[in-house]
Amino acid sequence: MIPATLSGVRAPRVLVLLDTRGAWSRGVLRGFMAAAQEHAWTLLHYHPTADVRWLAREWAPSVAVVGPELGAEALAALAPAALVSVPVDRTGQGTPSVCIDEDAVATLALDHLLATGLRNLTSFRFDDAPFAVAREAAFVSQARAAGARVVPGWGSGERGPGPWQENPATIVAWLRSLPRPCGIFAGTDAWARTLARYVHVAGLRIPEDLALIGADNDTLECELMAPRISSVVIPWQEVGRRAAELTMDALMERPTAQARVVVTPVTVVARRSTELLAIRDPLVADAVCWIRSHADQRLTVPMVASAVGGGRQRLERRFRATLDRSVLEEIRRARVEVAKQLLATTRTDLREVARQSGFATAGVLNGAFVREVGTTPGAYRRQLARELDSSADG
Repeated sequence: MIPATLSGVRAPRVLVLLDTRGAWSRGVLRGFMAAAQEHAWTLLHYHPTADVRWLAREWAPSVAVVGPELGAEALAALAPAALVSVPVDRTGQGTPSVCIDEDAVATLALDHLLATGLRNLTSFRFDDAPFAVAREAAFVSQARAAGARVVPGWGSGERGPGPWQENPATIVAWLRSLPRPCGIFAGTDAWARTLARYVHVAGLRIPEDLALIGADNDTLECELMAPRISSVVIPWQEVGRRAAELTMDALMERPTAQARVVVTPVTVVARRSTELLAIRDPLVADAVCWIRSHADQRLTVPMVASAVGGGRQRLERRFRATLDRSVLEEIRRARVEVAKQLLATTRTDLREVARQSGFATAGVLNGAFVREVGTTPGAYRRQLARELDSSADG
């Protein structure tokens, strides 16, 4: 606990009610804790099942940061403390909230699966939590807009579970009914790991039959299974930092009731569970393989066409028909993937990252990176380093 005094004046008491069994909530708490230490707040962390009436009476916190588990009655019991919600959007109830851009989570998962050439896609979730429903809905709508074949997902309501714990056979039957190969987006890494066990029971292969991607990049969940599970990186420490900013606003009595902060996901950490190339057109498949194996070189479209034995115009037509992108766009995407790997795993400076990923200069790398990823290489490296460190500690 942080010391309760600062220059002889009692420090503000800030109550945090989070179940920190998950890597996501530990990330939020870690990000929040750094700000609390900087401002010398008295930080009080309790599990959300604690007696909130007793907490409000005993500690009289100025602000309470609340997670998704607390209902309306518990929130009311915390009065007169100001509230900040993570990561549930409670702005409709007048509570400032820090939320995740669930559409962007779905986009990253979908783009990653589509890049493998998969055109059969589905989803998996175990409950109707708002985040899970939002991620699934965005994934399904975006997949259909991209022209993919979307199979009814497990837990979607189209083909739903009963009490899933009592009916594993129905999950296995659903998995066996999926077209192959098929990409599955599970709402969380914990669900992805559970699903991976059922895939093995079904006698199917990951990723050859079913490619699997989760979300949160919880290192324990992702790397406990064989093969290891690909995942969308969600910047949970950033959620904690932004919650601390809203907390400061509340302590300074600045208006916050309608404040809604949306945090975007960072990237996908690719692991073995999505390591496949499911492109039906053999010419396009050969070209993609060649591009990826030579992405560190200064590639041109004529070079690719010559390497795979197809004319440039013919290759371009078949690329568009199969992958809905040009050969040049695939070259740029492959180079950015090499750069992302270097940024995540080395301390190589940006000029050398550009050279090793086939870009003429760091400036050209920066422009391509912003187009593909939505942020600069330097910002990507810093944020990914923070979040990977958080998930590894969890």
